[in-house]
Amino acid sequence: MFCNRPWRQLFLVLFSLLVTAPVLAQRDRDTWNPSSPTSFEVSGQVRLADTGQPAQRIPVRLERFGGGLVDQIDTDGSGRFRFPNLPRGYYRVVINAPGFRPTQQDADLQVLFRAQLLFEITSDPSKNPSGAAPLTDVINAKVPADAREEYDRGRAAAAKKDYPTAILHLRKAVGTYPQYFSAYVLLATAFMDTRQWTDAEQALLRALEIKPDDSIIILALGEVYWRQKRYEDAEKNLLDGLKIEDKSWHGHFTLARLYLETNQTIKAAPEIGRTLQLKPDFAEAHLLAGNILLKLNQRDRAIVEYQEYLRLAPKGEFADQAQDLIKKLSAMPPK
Repeated sequence: MFCNRPWRQLFLVLFSLLVTAPVLAQRDRDTWNPSSPTSFEVSGQVRLADTGQPAQRIPVRLERFGGGLVDQIDTDGSGRFRFPNLPRGYYRVVINAPGFRPTQQDADLQVLFRAQLLFEITSDPSKNPSGAAPLTDVINAKVPADAREEYDRGRAAAAKKDYPTAILHLRKAVGTYPQYFSAYVLLATAFMDTRQWTDAEQALLRALEIKPDDSIIILALGEVYWRQKRYEDAEKNLLDGLKIEDKSWHGHFTLARLYLETNQTIKAAPEIGRTLQLKPDFAEAHLLAGNILLKLNQRDRAIVEYQEYLRLAPKGEFADQAQDLIKKLSAMPPK
């Protein structure tokens, strides 16, 4: 089996022959390649459904893997938002502003270079029973100008993948304004992207102190614990996050990886099944499903999953190895 660095654990396809059958293992790899020279973009506008007017200073969150944090910004004076310099991949844009019903849209940047989204948000009296104006502007107004300036500098540096500079500015932002949730979110993302798991954990814990029921933060903390091989803590956070947001296919996928890595294959099976139910076109999930089925001695079904991986990623990084593995499995005598 090929040697692998400790942190490269997600989605690696290792072509190895075990005692009973060959298996494709995982490594630390996202659906997109962070070293890709081609950048992609998600942008759009948020409007008020009842008047059609632009929704100003509304927080907009960009996620990957149905839950992985990427960035968060506020809409400008025209209700517009823009996330530039993104790697290829699948994204989700989430709007959950005080006084409004939450909404979200997916953006597939596997083929298109740009995704333009339009949101129309509606008031939610249950979130704002007094009928007063939404609290967004009041909350944002609490952020001191110098903290916001440091945050903007941090965002700009993170967009350029200049993580040391981004972390420096974001730390200054939260140092000036300790309740700066968006800054902690972006700071945690920068630490996760640079695999500084302990620092990422601390940033996420601080964010949870500000918003204790934020499922995205809880799930992200679960992934950080999984990366640290703190399996009990990881499982608890992932399960807690999924209780709040069961449609996070990234949460189910991470839980499936955790269970497979800890030899709890029976538990891994329903989690990868839920992942594929929520995201059937996610190639790496079919790869993981094949591994799980192979562990359960269901070779024919494993072959089907590996074939589906190839269908979805015919020129994928591990397409050749997958082809060879399918041939070896198909040539083995039936049990």
